[in-house]
Amino acid sequence: MEPKKNTATKKWLLGCGIGCGAVLIIVVFLIIGGVVFVKNMVKSFEESEDVFKDLTDKYGEIEEYCPSPSGKISPERMEAFLETREAIRPVIKDLEHSINFLTDDDESSGGAFKKLKTGLGLIPKIAGFLKTRNLALLESKMGLGEYYYIYTIAYYSWLDKPLTDGPPIAINENNEFNYQHWEDEESEEIRHDLAVRRLHKMILPMLKNQYEKLMESSGTGFSEDWKDALEREINAMEENRYRLAWQDGLPEVIVSSLLPYRTRLESSYSSSVNNIEFIIEQRQSEHAVR
Repeated sequence: MEPKKNTATKKWLLGCGIGCGAVLIIVVFLIIGGVVFVKNMVKSFEESEDVFKDLTDKYGEIEEYCPSPSGKISPERMEAFLETREAIRPVIKDLEHSINFLTDDDESSGGAFKKLKTGLGLIPKIAGFLKTRNLALLESKMGLGEYYYIYTIAYYSWLDKPLTDGPPIAINENNEFNYQHWEDEESEEIRHDLAVRRLHKMILPMLKNQYEKLMESSGTGFSEDWKDALEREINAMEENRYRLAWQDGLPEVIVSSLLPYRTRLESSYSSSVNNIEFIIEQRQSEHAVR
């Protein structure tokens, strides 16, 4: 039976349009040099997982995050988010270069062996990206739950960035990912549904935490419009597991928090790396999002 790692590698290479001959060569290479390759790959992710664990130990699980009951995202928290984005800009640019090269169908952009080399180097680069991002979050005193909350609200719910932005990676309900070549409208819809379902499972618990904290304060100092809007959104998400948080429009209290940072948010977004932010992180920790 073919080892899982070799099977996954072959899927990635085929997804990049690399021929069967090259795939056979790389499979032989992995059989001969696989011990070193796998050890390096595992080491990269082990280092990333160690930082992820530090982040989780300090700030809790992703779904435990509680946004401010007022609905506002304070300037301090927006600055912390944007400082993190700025700190990881170099590794994002490096990943973008590799991903764009691998997904470029123009044969003149490089030979098959160059793509093979780039593909093999992608895994440690992804691990390095995750490690750098999580270290930046520790430096900014921000947990992964808060990071994902602002990322989702700002980029998807407000700026309407496509959930399917990023390399051809899909993730199923068991939090297992693989590489696929998305070529038609139907497969793109499937990819979108998987992404919105994953975000739904992540963000809905946060909104419930927010509402619970709001009710604990007896609503004192908070507008009824905000309370009603939050309650309606939670109910709507509970009724539809494929609903993106605030997909019908953000309440004014959230918009006013984001508006001063629109230009910086736009410039900090990466369409090439987008889905790696979420998919690989779940591979690191099976209990990160239930």
